[in-house]
Amino acid sequence: MGITIEDLPVEDLHPNPNNPRRQVGDVADLEASIRSQGIKQPLLVTPTGETDIDGHAQYRVVIGHRRLAAAKQAGLESVPAIIERMDARREREVMLVENSQRSDLTPIEEADGYQGLLDLGVGVKEMAEKTGRSDRFVRRRLRIARIPQETRDMSADFSQLSLDQLDKLAEFESDPDMQRELARSTDFEWTYRRLVSERDKTKWCGEADKALAKAGVRVESFPDGKNYWTFEPRGYRRRTVISSTRDPFWKQFTGEDGWPEFCVFKNHGDYCLYEPIPLDQLEWAESAKAERQAIMARGKELDRKARDFEAIARDTRFAWLKTNLHTLAREQTVAGICELALAETVGWHSMFVGQRLHGEGVVEALIGFGWNLPITEHDGDHWSLECKENLDQIRMVLRDRPLRILDVLAARQEDNADWRAWRTMRGVDEMCVWYGALEHLGYQPSAEEREALKGAMVEKEQES
Repeated sequence: MGITIEDLPVEDLHPNPNNPRRQVGDVADLEASIRSQGIKQPLLVTPTGETDIDGHAQYRVVIGHRRLAAAKQAGLESVPAIIERMDARREREVMLVENSQRSDLTPIEEADGYQGLLDLGVGVKEMAEKTGRSDRFVRRRLRIARIPQETRDMSADFSQLSLDQLDKLAEFESDPDMQRELARSTDFEWTYRRLVSERDKTKWCGEADKALAKAGVRVESFPDGKNYWTFEPRGYRRRTVISSTRDPFWKQFTGEDGWPEFCVFKNHGDYCLYEPIPLDQLEWAESAKAERQAIMARGKELDRKARDFEAIARDTRFAWLKTNLHTLAREQTVAGICELALAETVGWHSMFVGQRLHGEGVVEALIGFGWNLPITEHDGDHWSLECKENLDQIRMVLRDRPLRILDVLAARQEDNADWRAWRTMRGVDEMCVWYGALEHLGYQPSAEEREALKGAMVEKEQES
């Protein structure tokens, strides 16, 4: 294998397509040095075996890509080069060793360099020896090199990923979908943690399904709309939820001779275990369950009644307020303002009245009372009725007629009213404050309203 040094025309020298370094980078400083001092270190090239149209031999650069680029920018017509005939394997070895000693070689460039040698039949141990790396180091890089081009193309800047990020990508080589999702993620670390959790959950489910099937334990699915907390199989009671093989109960569950007679339901990667109720407790448990179901049924029925009642009561209150708010005598108006202001501050029954302070709802109520406001519906410019145009109009009205603050106070009370208030004693107390003020203004509650104000839709258990 002969070695010679010649001045070769730069037009006969070609970058090596298998060079681990994908980009030569900025060569401005190197160009300046070459202009003043020339090229001190020859390039290493190998004949391609081809000639140009004039019969000149062509060469492929093995070492010196940056020097060649700088020489071209400096306008040199020829450069000194060591000519060494070498096969593809030798080329790749020399390039990888030379570039591996440089700190600016990216991890993926280095990884692809090792993969190129592997493709030519160079073993891991031999690569490690030639590059001065450990076997583990080489295997790590080869694992990264196996990231498919399709996955690489999904990353906005794949070449700039850190070694740690590339390692994390390589973890998902057995799941291409997850690997591609991680590559195109804009929040790499968060996506990685989520995917690891999903992967671990899938692995755990596979292990659990296999163990349960081997033990002959039947795994069931919850009825539609049910979960661990809302469903109990007949004759069983809740015991625990297992989400990992590391769960102490899972180890106990799988380690016993003859698996316990548990009822197992699977729900999104969790295994919900129900244990049999002892015979001496079964009758009591069934009775307690029936009672709970009856309570729930009564609660749902009272919820329905409260919704229907409040819808009617609200319409009735609104109609009265719209008709009468503007016709009240001054003395009534002042008394109403004082009463509602008291309710807004310290409340009644030694209780502060809850106030959601939703300006949108207050303005909506004022519109319901008949206020002439400029914005009465949502549109592209007004996502809330509590907008500048409406607030300016409300402020203008109150400056001219301060007593109309009663309308605002009433609107705040209406915004705070809700069907749920009729279902608790605290809520009923709050509604009593509002209805008390309404009666002083002249409103006459219906018989149904008076019953509701006594707690007719509050469950008896709450009263006690």
